[in-house]
Amino acid sequence: MADRGITHFYANAGTDFAPLIEAFAKGAKNGANLPRPILVPHENVAVSMAMGHALVGGGPQAVMVHVNVGTANALCGLLNAHRGRVPMLFMAGRTPIHEEGRAGARSSFVHWPQEMFDQAGMVREAVKWDYELRDGAQLETVIDRALTVASSSPAGPAYLTLPREVLATTLDSFAYQPGRSRQSASRTPAAAEADVAELAEALRAARDPLIVTSSLGRNAGAVNALSRLALEQAIAVVSYNPRFMELPSNHPMNMGQDVSAALERSDLVIVVEAVVPWMPGETRPPVHAKVVHIGEDPLFTSLPVRSFPCDLAITADPALALTQLADVLASDPASPDLIAHRHRQVGERRAALLARRQAAWRAVENSSAITPLHISRAIDTVKGDALVFKESGLRLDQMHFNEPGTMFFSGAAGGLGWSLGAALGAKLAAPERTVISTVGDGSYMFGTPLAAHYVAAEQQLPVLFVVFNNGGWHAVRRSTRGMYADGHAAEAGHSSNEPLTDFGVGMNYEKMMDVVGGHGEKLERPEELAPALSRAMEIMKTEKRQVLLNVVCTT
Repeated sequence: MADRGITHFYANAGTDFAPLIEAFAKGAKNGANLPRPILVPHENVAVSMAMGHALVGGGPQAVMVHVNVGTANALCGLLNAHRGRVPMLFMAGRTPIHEEGRAGARSSFVHWPQEMFDQAGMVREAVKWDYELRDGAQLETVIDRALTVASSSPAGPAYLTLPREVLATTLDSFAYQPGRSRQSASRTPAAAEADVAELAEALRAARDPLIVTSSLGRNAGAVNALSRLALEQAIAVVSYNPRFMELPSNHPMNMGQDVSAALERSDLVIVVEAVVPWMPGETRPPVHAKVVHIGEDPLFTSLPVRSFPCDLAITADPALALTQLADVLASDPASPDLIAHRHRQVGERRAALLARRQAAWRAVENSSAITPLHISRAIDTVKGDALVFKESGLRLDQMHFNEPGTMFFSGAAGGLGWSLGAALGAKLAAPERTVISTVGDGSYMFGTPLAAHYVAAEQQLPVLFVVFNNGGWHAVRRSTRGMYADGHAAEAGHSSNEPLTDFGVGMNYEKMMDVVGGHGEKLERPEELAPALSRAMEIMKTEKRQVLLNVVCTT
């Protein structure tokens, strides 16, 4: 694994790990080149750490868990990795096959009830490939195959199960090709010339074109290509439910995250790596508008149902496709008057957008209670080039992200608690960067925080955790209000009378730092934010300790 570029081995060990633990101990004694083993006390945190590590450029990492029960605990994270197209070598032991008579045979009561007919069946829809290692001599072939499939576009996890007998078998000899594998991952190609020509022709005629993105920002080259195309051709860009920094906040064509108004007036809609480009029950493009989808898998073929209009589907690497389109239009441009019209149009709308954002801030600026806007603007003031993980009410419209790969939003499948582990993995991959995890109080609980904070302490990872403590699951409340606006739950209001939504106990999350030797504070007034964040940054820089700010706020 180390020779194939895997630097970290995130693991939650069990009885199936004995041969691996022995091998790591032997390798450490002999100075062998091995991945760094990281003990993670919960499987979901381990998977999230591998995701965060890969997302900041660290490449696919290894995760290993304990047989079927560990796999089950990791499934939430695997769903996020699969839908988020994050490469990963995910491994689990398999309860010993033999009852006796073989090295590694069953030696514990639990080895019988843990066996399954098809252990991989529980994850098959959440991985690209699964296999059980049958012979140690196969190891190079199987590891290379797993990493090749996981890293091929669209990327995702690969699942390998490891019977204990196979791990315990002593081989007479073992050799492998050192260095880079001869099994090369495949990459999504450039767009077909005919497709680029068709889209370019549509852009030359469009008076109100729109680009909608969501996950393009995983690739810095795609962000740069989008930035060039949007500016040169005066195309408005909306980042709808963005999972990454899609377009610099200060870009003249950046029209924020609200797609409705822009979509309803557009005559050409270009959807780039957006699994859900708009909410069909709320808005849609005009019937006459041409809709084009671009991406590694523009139709998202792994989803059972997805029926957004698509007049042209372009399977291509977005960075390449958008560059091709910009080049074609540069050599055969639209009318200068049309481009000037579009520039004026977007400029006026962006000015109005910025004014609305400022008005939203002025409306709460002097509030005695902390709002998500207060937290967002305070973090924006101190973050610099920090890597920010968003699983909270963080208001992107009140912040500035101008560099690719600086903002990461939630688990792609909605598996909550992702932000804690992802931030830790990012810090391991980029120890020189400041890392901030912003998380709602409900998501914080899902993130198995004690396990996450243990890893931060044990690995000496000074990460800032900001808990948006609004006393409940606001997303659940909002969903209930959306379906039953005049219902009994809405009548109950924000109180303990609303079932399954509000947290009746005020939680002192900052006390978690007492357990792990970090620094914790509880904040309840807006004026406390700036000095607390300043202290947090100083503690992380000078003391190398993690910090948790429990910010009591409105929804």
